[in-house]
Amino acid sequence: MSVRSAAFIAALLPLFSYSEETVSFSRDVLPILSDNCLSCHGQDEAHRKADLRLDTQDGAMSVIKPGDPKASDFLARILTEDADELMPPPKSHKPRLNPEQADVIRRWIAQGAVWGKHWAFEKPVKTKVTGHPVDHFITARLSKAGLQMAPQAPAHTLLRRLSFDLTGLPPNAEEIAAFESSSYEAQVDRLLASPHFGERMAMWWLDAARYADTDGFQADANRTNWPWRDYVIQSFNENKPFDQFTLEQFAGDLFPDATAEQKVATCFHRNHMTNGEGGRDKEESRVDYVIDRVNTTGTVWMGLTLGCTQCHTHKFDPISHADYYSMAAFFNSVDEDGSAGTKARPYLSYQSPLAARAVLEAQALVDERTPAEKQAREEAAAPFAEWLAARHQEVGLGFTAWHPLRGKLESEEGTVLTQEDDATVQASGPNKKQDDYRLTTAIGLKRIAGLKLEVFPHASHTGGGLSRGASGEFILTDIKVQVKRSGSTQIRDIKVAGAVADTFMKATKAARVYGDVKGTLDDDPRNGWTTEGAPQTEPHTAVFALATPLSLESEEELIFQMLHRSTNGDANIGRFRVSVTDQPGPAVNGLEQAPLEQLAAARVTDLAKLDPSLRERLFAQFLEDHAPYQTAKTSLTRASSQLKEVKAAAGKLNVMVLSERKEPRETHVLLRGVWDKHGERVTQDVPAAIAPWPEGEPRNRMGLARWITSKENPLTARVFVNHLWQMCFGAGLVRTPDDFGLQGERPTHPELLDWLAVDFMEHGWDVKRLLKLIVMSEAYRQDSAVAADLIERDPQNRLLARGPRFRLPSWMMRDAALTASGLLNPALGGPPVRPYQPDGVWEENFMGRFTYEPSEGPAQHRRTLYAFWRRSIAPTFLFDSAQRRVCEVGVSRTNTPLQALTLLNDTSMMEAAATLAQQMMLHDQSNEERLQALYLRVLSRQATQKELTVLTRELDRALTHYQAHPEDAAKYLSTIPGVAAQNSSMPALAAHTLVASLVLNLDEAITHE
Repeated sequence: MSVRSAAFIAALLPLFSYSEETVSFSRDVLPILSDNCLSCHGQDEAHRKADLRLDTQDGAMSVIKPGDPKASDFLARILTEDADELMPPPKSHKPRLNPEQADVIRRWIAQGAVWGKHWAFEKPVKTKVTGHPVDHFITARLSKAGLQMAPQAPAHTLLRRLSFDLTGLPPNAEEIAAFESSSYEAQVDRLLASPHFGERMAMWWLDAARYADTDGFQADANRTNWPWRDYVIQSFNENKPFDQFTLEQFAGDLFPDATAEQKVATCFHRNHMTNGEGGRDKEESRVDYVIDRVNTTGTVWMGLTLGCTQCHTHKFDPISHADYYSMAAFFNSVDEDGSAGTKARPYLSYQSPLAARAVLEAQALVDERTPAEKQAREEAAAPFAEWLAARHQEVGLGFTAWHPLRGKLESEEGTVLTQEDDATVQASGPNKKQDDYRLTTAIGLKRIAGLKLEVFPHASHTGGGLSRGASGEFILTDIKVQVKRSGSTQIRDIKVAGAVADTFMKATKAARVYGDVKGTLDDDPRNGWTTEGAPQTEPHTAVFALATPLSLESEEELIFQMLHRSTNGDANIGRFRVSVTDQPGPAVNGLEQAPLEQLAAARVTDLAKLDPSLRERLFAQFLEDHAPYQTAKTSLTRASSQLKEVKAAAGKLNVMVLSERKEPRETHVLLRGVWDKHGERVTQDVPAAIAPWPEGEPRNRMGLARWITSKENPLTARVFVNHLWQMCFGAGLVRTPDDFGLQGERPTHPELLDWLAVDFMEHGWDVKRLLKLIVMSEAYRQDSAVAADLIERDPQNRLLARGPRFRLPSWMMRDAALTASGLLNPALGGPPVRPYQPDGVWEENFMGRFTYEPSEGPAQHRRTLYAFWRRSIAPTFLFDSAQRRVCEVGVSRTNTPLQALTLLNDTSMMEAAATLAQQMMLHDQSNEERLQALYLRVLSRQATQKELTVLTRELDRALTHYQAHPEDAAKYLSTIPGVAAQNSSMPALAAHTLVASLVLNLDEAITHE
């Protein structure tokens, strides 16, 4: 060290505090090195400067002289004013160390520069405690800060807190009453024994496991991995030891005589997204899946950012580039090839024992609705007779169902379209590889039920066929029906419900081929209608049925688009005609002559002698416009569709699982993380800096799981304890649950975290025991109300001087509303369900390939845990939820007006409010009694007199308005499922629903108090 440096240090040292409190390397020094030094002087050789390592004792001691700060060049470079000598250098864009940090380094060197590890890589130690361990450490910390715990929360608050944390559901009236006459511990035991405990735990685990019901990426095809979700619920309900739970999910297939459930458990490591996009190299995808498993393992069990080492050695944590791929080797020989969808082997053929209940539910719904449909059909006979007589008179002189369209013709790419006298359109001029045709016209009919497209051959076409393309064949990929108002640029799409054609070619498994006319309805250019294989020199017809008949206003025009965007190209229709009809039902659902045209042609004088088959077709058409029947029919159709779906789910399913290849793959370090750039070969191993390999364990996934849950592993128990603490307190003892490394936060109460981690391992990884220990503490039971000065001093409640208070996750809000209203279907397990969500969300995202149909009957009111989860768009009624695309263990809490609007307007929330209102009105009670019952259901307590005054005022205001404006009441309730049209009680029901919605949206209702 230069004389100048020594003199500079000597001059500065008197400026520092001379407090000689022992400096901890792990607690005090290492965070400073991590934040300021290790990115350039750490273990990553590729980025190391001056060949100096400060992450090892030997490297650091080359610039540090223990016991002598003045002689330590390390300190000199921190304190110097010479920009060329200063560390960190100005060009690193890191600020220089502040005086407090520099003093820590000085005192540490003066005290001998005792080396150590990062706290998370030291084995946890269980120190001696007095009383409850949680309270022991928290009161000690509070005492140092001159604080004490808050008093216990009110009984109803405590019971709600406990119920939400252990079951995810609020308490009901009976449980609230029972709490007054039983002990707190008895309630804890009751909730831990509840079958809903497993569901509450599973929701957290599914986020961590990136579980979803689809593959992800563009295709986002459906998958049937939900039996694994049920395995998770059952495991938590059984209180399966966490080390066993871990072992089964890593290596259930490797057990001798493994059960089907143990094999299903390994689906944890198959819950990743799978990519089936065209042009994707399957081996690249397979490598991505292996990498996902390593990263997920690092996050969930180890709390480490292992993903940082995919491309290079970790800059901060003691994990090398080779360590990463040594861990990847455990997953590299899974018997998969990178395929997606139905080819994403390995699969287990598995039949869930929990699906039969769903079948019985769905069958009961069909049985319930079938008589209503039959009765509605029978009751339609009399009005049908009147309708038929009137139509018979009208068609006496003939009837034409289809009306050709004439109007403005356009093409996107310059094809010349000319309309002839009979409305036929001929293409000429440039013959582009792809083109879109557009016909815009006014409509004289009062309504439109469907459209007909006729495609004609012509001598000017190739071979006298149907197009000017090389083959003479056409491929129509999509059609669109739209409406535009004159003078406006806004266009609205009209939903087309079905399509039929006179030709059909089914796609084969070998390849996607064009053929089915239904392919024109989904915006996907990879499918569509062609008549290949049928005579090209004959005309062909397709008919498109609108979802609901369309009535245009006088200033509106109809737009019919024909899109030729096939991957083959050169197949644009050459000659065509478009017609519309106002006839619903058989006229647009098939290619036969319309029923009224047949009636006109039959020329019968006595309707009693009408051909029975024609009468049936006419009746079918009549029923299309008969509202009472359509209501009953639609209801039954949805129930029947659901029954078919759950019957399929009750059969054999393909569940994605792990299994090993007969011939293991070689594993290489991937240079810069690129999938096909192989470096040195590695074998199955783990980072030695974390824990040694357990003696005698095989080098496979089973051994890896036992290494993860080894008592020598300093991370796993700590990480799991932190997850559960976060569930109960809203934030973990480590506020970075996905990063226990050097760049993560230190624990707020490190001794408490270590005590709980060691105790968890000592007691057989008993999850329920650990949770009980946490919630039995006085710290957990504190009131969350807090004085302003404490909020200012400790806004994030790191000292834990008050009870936990945070907003409930959105899934819990929905489940709470269902519970409070009595709608909740408490059944466990089974196939996924589809709660209400806004119309058109899936269709918009997936070019019409997926249509979201909400579940019917009891299935609609299952817990949110069972909601069908599409990766490309998570359930839209949730907010701040994990996206389930990659592993997530942190908690996101935001607050936007959109969330308030969701809680006020979501169909499930509105249905819960209306159901609560109906229950309030069941009994002949005073308004005060009704409002008290509402409060007890939603908030688990009685309303105060001040609150009753406000609620009564709002109820009176709403009732007065709706009685004066019954149409507003009907409009308000019209979109809520299950609300019967009872005109006399509509104003009262609307008023009570409004107040129930108000209470469901109170801060107290959506907050973990």
